[in-house]
Amino acid sequence: MDPYTDDLRLPRARLEPDTRATVRCRNCQATFSRRDVDLPTKGTLRCPECHSGPIDDLD
Repeated sequence: MDPYTDDLRLPRARLEPDTRATVRCRNCQATFSRRDVDLPTKGTLRCPECHSGPIDDLD
């Protein structure tokens, strides 16, 4: 009996989410996908339109 055979019957998790996170720049009001933000340094998000820093998540 193989202990890993049960694992093959489990449902696989999806790696790609159905919806993407959307954010909005507080300065220019541009709305864009979170993956499109500029990352000049690790941990800092910048708007791809006006390159300002204040960005909010949308629900």
